[in-house]
Amino acid sequence: MSERHTSVVIVPGTPRPTVGTPWRHRREKIAERFDHLAATHGDHPKALDYGSWASQQARFRVLAEVLPLNRRRVLDVGCGYAGLADYLTGNYGPVRYEGVDISARVIERARQRHPELALRVLDILEEDPGGPYDFVVANGIFYLLGDEASELMRALITRMFALCRRAVAFTTLSAWAPRRDSAEFYADPLETLAFCRTLTPRVALRHDYLPHDFAVFLYRGRYVR
Repeated sequence: MSERHTSVVIVPGTPRPTVGTPWRHRREKIAERFDHLAATHGDHPKALDYGSWASQQARFRVLAEVLPLNRRRVLDVGCGYAGLADYLTGNYGPVRYEGVDISARVIERARQRHPELALRVLDILEEDPGGPYDFVVANGIFYLLGDEASELMRALITRMFALCRRAVAFTTLSAWAPRRDSAEFYADPLETLAFCRTLTPRVALRHDYLPHDFAVFLYRGRYVR
């Protein structure tokens, strides 16, 4: 393993990938979509564009398997209503959870549900969330990235890995899904894994929990499952 994977120390202010105007336009559209969904559907799964709470529990379970998260500092990118915090606390005990989302309405409702948590409206590609974090996780945040989806997904993964000290875990829709929605982005699992290997040789792919979904774990240095 090369030295650059063993001696990295991440601090606030780490350089961010350059994304520019296309990302800002896309971000605004996504934020408007979720502002509307949250205002319309309240606490229903549709407010966060979920198929069901059960499918989200399956994704939460996989994300939580990246490494023991108990008492670790976790940043949830695209946190929604901070449901992952509920799952982690209920199943693993105290976690130093922080959440960020680009939808102001979603964060407003999340704060109502979880006034004890640090939840912010923030874009990690253009703002600094602080840190460093032991773990950075993201649950299904790539599917609305449009024509620039592959490039933006790589930028987001790169940024998340720069913010972590131990590992990144994310889930996304899979190009191996038996059925697809033409309006959504489905990532190729092997292409995604190959890109992640440019950031670290310590990676893992999970495609065994839902037929239309996969997860990838990226580890730093000695932190592996």
